[in-house]
Amino acid sequence: MKIVYWNRSKKKQPLSGFKRYEEELYKKMQEIAPSFDIQRIQRSDNLIFGSIFFSFLFKYTTKNADIVHATYQTLAPIVYLRKPKKFILTVLDLIPIVYPEVRTDKIQWIFSRYALKRSDKIIAISFFTKNEIIRLCGIDEKKIEVIYLGVDHTRYFPKDRSFCKKQLGLDENDKHILIVSSNLPHKRMDIAKKVFNKVREEYPNVKLLKVGYGDILAGDGIINLGLINEEDMPSIYNASDIYLHTSEYEGFGLPVLEAMACGIPVIVTNCASLPEIVGDCGHLIDLADPNFIDNFSNAILLVLREGNTKKVVERSKLFTWEKTAMQTLHSYQKVIK
Repeated sequence: MKIVYWNRSKKKQPLSGFKRYEEELYKKMQEIAPSFDIQRIQRSDNLIFGSIFFSFLFKYTTKNADIVHATYQTLAPIVYLRKPKKFILTVLDLIPIVYPEVRTDKIQWIFSRYALKRSDKIIAISFFTKNEIIRLCGIDEKKIEVIYLGVDHTRYFPKDRSFCKKQLGLDENDKHILIVSSNLPHKRMDIAKKVFNKVREEYPNVKLLKVGYGDILAGDGIINLGLINEEDMPSIYNASDIYLHTSEYEGFGLPVLEAMACGIPVIVTNCASLPEIVGDCGHLIDLADPNFIDNFSNAILLVLREGNTKKVVERSKLFTWEKTAMQTLHSYQKVIK
């Protein structure tokens, strides 16, 4: 079987959630299916040749593959230009449809929404995302298969917290709450800031570590770390006492899973896909409750006082990149039949 991946990422761009998925899927598929001819097409790092327009016209080809798998939803319109034998599309989220103010490629998204129907199989990364595809795009649910993302447990695992705090130059006597997030509207950094300020009323030595995309969250006690290389992320997770995730919309929520793999207590909203990841191993806060700020802060204070009794590491082991690749391979085999 010949498989060609259409990847959205550029070769040298910083690692993000979707690029991690593309890298891990390609690598693991080669490991579990060594007899297959597996190739990938990535965008050039050149500003012009790596543009979406140029890549659509000239870069993304089928190479006469048995299956073409586009690993990001906005690549779907390429099927209007190319005619793959079998076309599989991964949908990570539908955030630009739900939050149109964040769109940077409006025309591409309009075409993507309709091009989904041209696929032979759609892979959704959570049941929440599957339901959103059905709700917003009118796709037959029989065409959609849920395959979760994974985590590299050889990289993300529990380490000594005091050592990691020292390694990062953090005060061992302080408590640290970690957020890995952009400042986009659906991430609800407004909630994070209110919760943090409320917790500090009782724990003045609490610090908030903010990682992600270079977006700054201003305020006393907030340490903005910016965009961090992946090799440093396990130490940052392990230096933290709590992982906080205030997002109201997620296709999956990879940082939550990475924190769990490191054994860090997670306190998240009960929105979107997050309950699918956390299960009963974390604190789920209902944003529909008018007291949700108090509920967030009380959950944090409880963990700071009593520590973590949730089996987050065991739960995280349900999610592996090997499982992601194996289930994706089964999807290929069903499409080819």
